[in-house]
Amino acid sequence: MSQNAEKAPFGPAPSQKNLAGGEAAATVPQESPQRDGLFPVEPAPLSARPLVLKTRGRVEYLAHCPHCRDWHRHVHLGNVTGPCGVEYELQPKSGRRAA
Repeated sequence: MSQNAEKAPFGPAPSQKNLAGGEAAATVPQESPQRDGLFPVEPAPLSARPLVLKTRGRVEYLAHCPHCRDWHRHVHLGNVTGPCGVEYELQPKSGRRAA
């Protein structure tokens, strides 16, 4: 067995002793990266990719709800509220691009 395999790679960190009093040195708390402007604290909005449902009088969108996992019908894209009460965004599927 090698020396690296004998040592635990993630063992407890050695404590730093203060030379004057023998007490553990105070550590300065570091800011969490989620408090930064690059990482918002709120969770990402729920979204669903709808299927187009052509009815006799209008076009409807059939979406698999991200909350209750049931199918809901909506008459427009964008932010919608399902019958279960959850709000989510209906995002259209991107079409094929011409080559």
